[in-house]
Amino acid sequence: MMPSGKKSLNPIPPTLRGKKRYVKFRLVCGAKLAEKDAWPAVSGVFSGLFGSSGMGLQRLWLLKWFQDSNEGIIRCALREEENVKAGILFLRRVGQQDVIPMIVKVSGSVRKLKGSY
Repeated sequence: MMPSGKKSLNPIPPTLRGKKRYVKFRLVCGAKLAEKDAWPAVSGVFSGLFGSSGMGLQRLWLLKWFQDSNEGIIRCALREEENVKAGILFLRRVGQQDVIPMIVKVSGSVRKLKGSY
């Protein structure tokens, strides 16, 4: 019998979740892009390249979008880092804008990426 105040869901401990990498990328174009336009375009490219199963293995997550510089930080699985970097480079359009994607930096911590503006 469990105490009445606490329910145990048995979450996966952090040691079993796997390592993460953070990829900072820039989309070069003539206009400022909103997060609501950029992320669906990025995830659409990944869906087309890798499918649902591949995206599940990559564990993609957009952590931060800097609209002023059209830069974003994506979290991914360590083993899928190279595929994520390659997938970003396949991006050609965001909404009605043609873009040129660039990988700025890859790191194991977000703090190191946020400092590199």
